[in-house]
Amino acid sequence: MGTQGGGDARLTELVPYDCWRLVEESVSHVGIARVVWTAPGGPAIVPVNYAVADGAVWFQTSPASRLARECPGQEVLVEVDHVEPETLSGWSVVATGSAELVTIEDVPDILGSLRVWPAGAHTVFVRVEPRHLTGRRLLPHH
Repeated sequence: MGTQGGGDARLTELVPYDCWRLVEESVSHVGIARVVWTAPGGPAIVPVNYAVADGAVWFQTSPASRLARECPGQEVLVEVDHVEPETLSGWSVVATGSAELVTIEDVPDILGSLRVWPAGAHTVFVRVEPRHLTGRRLLPHH
């Protein structure tokens, strides 16, 4: 069984400034990220709706969620990406930082507009201030 490769596209590394800009811009398009952490049983990953405020990535979850129970104080990865299948291009950014629960009094007002897709009470706010940003862009060959 063979695989079909594009062969013409090339990967480039993104500098942290461009990584952060893409994460901010992506909020208005889709606003989906994946949060990765080391859970008691091994690696865990969940998709979340996210927002950007005060130099951090924010998301809301329910008090009973794995995110609320397992992530506070723990190092997490937040991955945001975008692909353009028709041009075989896209980008991926990974923000590394510590997840912290934030009380409602300390949540920026801008987060009032964060739309969480799953139904239910999402009363727990989680903040991840990136200490490290890495990213790559896949560019079509011209």
